[in-house]
Parts: sequence; C-alpha cells; structure tokens
Amino acid sequence: MRSVRQWWLERSRAERFDVSLRWPLYAMVAAEPLLAALLLVSAAEPVGLRLVCFLLVTVAHAVAGLLLLRAGIATYLGGPRPSRRLVAVAVGLGAVGVLVSPAWALGLVVTGAALTVVLAPVLWLSALLGLVLGGAVLIGVLADDLPAAFSYLYGIGVLAFTCRISVWMLRLGWEIDKSREVSAQLAVAEERLRFARDLHDALGRNLSLVALQSELAARLAERGDAGAAGQMLDVRRIAHESLQEMRTVVSGYRATDLDTELAGAQSVLRSAGITCRVIGDGTGLPAATQTALGWVVREATTNVLRHSNATTCRIELEAVGNEVVLRVANDGVRAAVTETGHGLVGLRERLMGVSGTLSVESRPDGWFVLTARLPRAS
Repeated sequence: MRSVRQWWLERSRAERFDVSLRWPLYAMVAAEPLLAALLLVSAAEPVGLRLVCFLLVTVAHAVAGLLLLRAGIATYLGGPRPSRRLVAVAVGLGAVGVLVSPAWALGLVVTGAALTVVLAPVLWLSALLGLVLGGAVLIGVLADDLPAAFSYLYGIGVLAFTCRISVWMLRLGWEIDKSREVSAQLAVAEERLRFARDLHDALGRNLSLVALQSELAARLAERGDAGAAGQMLDVRRIAHESLQEMRTVVSGYRATDLDTELAGAQSVLRSAGITCRVIGDGTGLPAATQTALGWVVREATTNVLRHSNATTCRIELEAVGNEVVLRVANDGVRAAVTETGHGLVGLRERLMGVSGTLSVESRPDGWFVLTARLPRAS
C-alpha cells in the first residue's frame, strides 16, 4: 500500500498546489457540525430533541456544502455551473437549520456562515458582500446584539473572501502550469522548424538541380545523344554534394558545446521556476567529451521539465582522477525511475561510444541523481 509521502511525490507541482488550497476549504466547511456543537456548549443549551435535530441538519448541510463547494471551484476553473437542485438543497437545509436551532441567531451564524463560504466561488463580489452584510443585519435584529453582528460581519467576511482569493490563486496556478507546458511545446516546435529550415536551405537547390539534370539526361538518352552520360555524371556529383551537405547539417545539429548547454539548461530551468545551480565548466575538455556530456545535459534537463516536480536542480561537473563526472540532481522524483526509458538508453549508447557510463538513482528523500562518467582523454 502506498504511503502518503509516496502519493504526494507522485503529484505534479500544480496538483500539490491544488491540494494545498482546496482541502483546507473543504475542512472549513466540514467543520460546520463541530462549530455548532461548540456554540451550543458555550451557550449551555439543554440537550433535547430540537438540539439533536439541529446537529443532524448541520451534518447534512455540511455534506451538501462540500458538494456545492466542489462544484463551485470547478465552475471558477472553467467548468459548468453547479446544478440548481444542489444549490436549492444547500439553501433549504440552511433554512431548516435556522428554524430548528435552539436559538435563531445561533442557527444563522452556523448555517449562514457555511453557506456564504461555499457560495463564494460562484457569486459576484458585490453579491458576496451583500450576503455577508445581510447575515450580519439578521444577526443584529434576531439577537438584538450589535457586537455579535459586527463579529459576524468581520469573521464571516474574512472567511468568505479568503475562500474567494484561494480559488483565484488555484486558477492562477493551473494557468501557470498550462503556460509552462505550452512554452515547452513551443520550444520543441521552434527547434524542429530550425532544423527543417536548415535542411531546406542545404538540400532544396541541389535536389531541384538533380531533377532538372535527370530530366535533361532522359531526353538526351531518348535521342541517342552521347551527352546523356555526362549529364548523369553531373547528377551523381550533385547527389554526393547533397549527401555531404546533409551530413554537415546533421552533425552541426548534433554537435554541442558543453558550456553553452550548461548555461542554456540553467536558463530554461529558472524560467520554469526551478532553482538551478551549475558547478564547474567544460573548459579544456576534448570536443568528443563535451559533445557527449552536452547531450547528457540536454536529456537531463528535458526529464526534469517533463517528468519531475522539482523545485531545485544542481548540475556538477568535476574531474576525478582520469575521468570526468557529470551529476544532475533534482528534488522532484514522482515515482521510482527505471533505466529503460528511450532517452536514457540513447544516452547510454552514446556514452558507450566514448567509453563512458551512465547511472541513475532515486533516493528515498525524493532526490533523483543522474551520473555520467567519461575518460578525461576520450
């Protein structure tokens, strides 16, 4: 059975933020029967059938309030509005609670406060303010107690607007998470467009020449002209040049400068709200080693953005004896990480080409560490 900590680590940062804001609101509404019991004890109300009925109604009202609050939060986040039946049930139970309470003012405090909080996400601010003011006025009239009315106005007003602000922050958190995903997708799309443009610039002209030269050679061959052979030799030459240019483009795309990759990773992670610290640089390392480690930095950065809830990332590059060690650690492990992912397999194969190794570790404290080791003189 999964522990609470494991369940928490498997949630994304947006989901954690959602839980942190949503569940305190649920707990506030669910505490309605407890609030009723505490007020009744403080008022020294005698135990009787009316008191029991009032407590039972507050329990039912709390359940309806939880359902209404959940629907109201969904509405504020862009979902459909709560059903009228649910709103009518919550309001009706609130009215019943006031009628069966030992003291009308006490019932209004309990049920009115809960109803104001659960309606906060779906009411206009002016309507919410009017609901709070109306409750305070009724308390003042029924109890003939001005301090109690002001206490209701202040306390319930703070609760209602705290609920509203919490739901607003919840929506803002989901919007930020969505914009982060869109930014990552745009970065990938931009890189693909750049590569496509480079390929087009390098091969477009040559492929057009191949088509024209081939057509010309075909017409010469139909007439028995000996020049067809020369045209085909030109086609072969152009094809070889195109192949060389394509290899140049691809190798340039694959080539990486380690210091550039480290700076880019730090910038991208910081833009995503992840604190990133880079220790060490690639000065003096062979080109093959820098290229291999640059790909490790790229893949590790992508994994942090896509598959973790990291808030902190640390990239360390150091020379230990006759080998170079690169460690990329982050504190956002969601679940146990295997070493069979396509990205890690590709990195391992690439490092094997320069006599390097790759290992990963998921620590119990929630940290994930990727370690690459290469010979210093590879």
